[in-house]
Formats: sequence, structure tokens, C-alpha cells
Amino acid sequence: MQTVHDIEGSFENADDLLWQAVSGRLPQAGGIHVRKSGRIGPLVELTMARRFLPDAYRAVTFEARFVGMVDHALNEGTITGNGINDVAGVFPLFRHDPRSSDQSFWDQWAKHAENAAVARNIPRRLVEGLVGAMGELQDNVYTHSGGIDSGLVAYAVSDDAFEFVVADAGMGVLASLKQNPEFTQLEHSGQALREAISDGASRFGRQSGHGYGISQLFRALAHENGDLRFRSGDHVLTLSGDNLSPSGKLSVVKKANLPGFIISVRYNIARGPNKLNRL
Repeated sequence: MQTVHDIEGSFENADDLLWQAVSGRLPQAGGIHVRKSGRIGPLVELTMARRFLPDAYRAVTFEARFVGMVDHALNEGTITGNGINDVAGVFPLFRHDPRSSDQSFWDQWAKHAENAAVARNIPRRLVEGLVGAMGELQDNVYTHSGGIDSGLVAYAVSDDAFEFVVADAGMGVLASLKQNPEFTQLEHSGQALREAISDGASRFGRQSGHGYGISQLFRALAHENGDLRFRSGDHVLTLSGDNLSPSGKLSVVKKANLPGFIISVRYNIARGPNKLNRL
């Protein structure tokens, strides 16, 4: 009988499973069951990794129903999370054309995410800033990723946090930035991520008026407690704590390669056990 390993759906475990997958060791690790962790960021990364290396992840199962929501979004274009009592949802970006005059699908979904957060007593001005940043970042998937069909936005709210994720499996930050001569000196994804979080950095150049979606995110979280994780290619950049700033203390670490760009954002209402147990 095959041994089943029970692990939490954390970023640390998502990184470890991907290392094992790319090295060819994951299928030999026995069955792995991923428990809920109250975070959607790791679940999105795990789902994207499974789509990248499906054979390696064939013995990995998930407790969280949220993983099924991500799969349905990417496979069938199913929008979830806009029901009256919903506290989490996924929006597949190929269902939303930003060039269309009808923005109603996205607008309604984003408004529900905003209202769900405000219902947890998060200040509306803060939530509006975060949802505005979420909108700017989803637009970046269309503009820069080259992988619209793999793009998604997800949100979740709990009694102690508001979280959202913008993800795609496109060309990644390094390849995108290096399309512009300003960034040809970049050698790896860690350097590209450092550039990406600065004002005006995009494949169109710093004077183009593009590349301010992440800046809006930092403005929204100024003087607030949060956790930010930017993953692209084989690097992860993280910031956490109060007064988040691209010039503040950050960590850049090399990881196993995962194509695309995944931005995980969490505003912490209060420290303590996470109560988002329905995902």
C-alpha cells in the first residue's frame, strides 16, 4: 500500500514540491495530500506547477475546493466568487477582453470581491486601493505576458485577511523586460523582479507610461501590514510587514523554474490563526 504524505498548502511546501518535480523525484515520493492552509497564493502556485508538469504531480491531491475552482477557470472559463455569500473566487482572464466596451463581467466580479472585504470590516478606501491595483495587474497579463489563456485573478477574504493573486504562465518578467534595450543587461529572473517592482519598469520602457500597476499596490499598502510575493521563472521576491516599499527590506531567492508571473498579495487585518477554512 502506497504511503500518503499529508502536508500543508504553504508557499514553502509549494516550492519544495516543485523542486522535487523538476528533479524527477516527486513521482517516487509516494502519494501527497495537500491540506488547506487558509492561503490561496500557494494553491495557485501548486495548480500552475501541476499544469506545467502534470505527470510529476499525478500523485498529488488537494483538500481545498479552491483548487477545483482554479482548474474550472482555466479549463472551462468558469467565473466563481460573485455569489452573494462567496468569500473566494477565480476569474479566468481569457473570458474578459479589455478592448471590449463591455467590462461588466470583470466589474461585477471585482466589486463583489471589494464588498466581501468591506463586510469583514476592512476600510473601504484601503480595499478600493487594493482592488484598483488588482485591476491594473490583471491588465498587465494582457499587455506583457503573451499568455492570456493561462491568466487568472483570484481573491479570498477571512476575518483576518484579504488576499488576491494575479497569475499567468506566459513568458515571465525576464523575457518581457528584455524586449526593451533598457533592460538587456538583466541576467536572471531575480534581477528582473527587482526591476519589475520599481516605477515604470515594463517592456515599453520607463518613459512609456506603463509599468505602474505594482506601484499602485505599494501605495495601497502604505502604512499597512501585508505580505507580497512575486514569482517568475526561477526566482521569488518577497516583502512583508508594515510600510511595504520597493526600496525597503526584501528577499530574492532562487527557486525551481515555474514559467510565467504570479503575484500574491495579502493584507493582514490582525495576527493570529487564519480562519479561511472553506477554501
